[in-house]
Amino acid sequence: FPGVEAVALANPIASDLAVMRVSLWPGLLRTVRENLSRQQDRVRLVEHGVVFPGEGRGGTREVDMLGGVACGTRAPEQWGSATEPVDFYDVKGDLEALFASLGLQQGVTFVADVLPCLHPGRTARVLRGNRAVGWIGELHPELVRTLDLTYVPVLFEVEYAALAAEKPQFREVSRFPQVRRDLAIVIDEATPLS
Repeated sequence: FPGVEAVALANPIASDLAVMRVSLWPGLLRTVRENLSRQQDRVRLVEHGVVFPGEGRGGTREVDMLGGVACGTRAPEQWGSATEPVDFYDVKGDLEALFASLGLQQGVTFVADVLPCLHPGRTARVLRGNRAVGWIGELHPELVRTLDLTYVPVLFEVEYAALAAEKPQFREVSRFPQVRRDLAIVIDEATPLS
């Protein structure tokens, strides 16, 4: 993220942790590398967390984000079909399904755009209405080579507030056993009881 000035920490615990993260992607890509080095051919990860995309008015700005990565083969290995790598449209379909499950499919669009860390021509800005709320795209080929990845990862990052989803609330589990069968017997009122 060359155009983004990261927020520096006054007292970092390590030199490589001297700034606040501006995206969830570096952590996700580190985990993808670890999984691929352990012979995992299909990696799908999602993270919900806070990022600090530089200084805003009045100090540090925090943004609650939902980020994800898909890397490797589209489907598990099987004898009946050839393996194909996951691509932009697989992850775009997953994002569209997420928005549809939240009832937001009408207001969300994907518009081609450019971000330095993503592949030119395989990157889109996620818009909700006219407001930009995230990114989706393949990792830039030079970064794929630098990270020595076997497959090209497809990443997305969307503002959590744009999902208009409520955070899940705890609901106590019922103390009573569930009823799986309910019988109702209808008989004539004149039938005597014995």
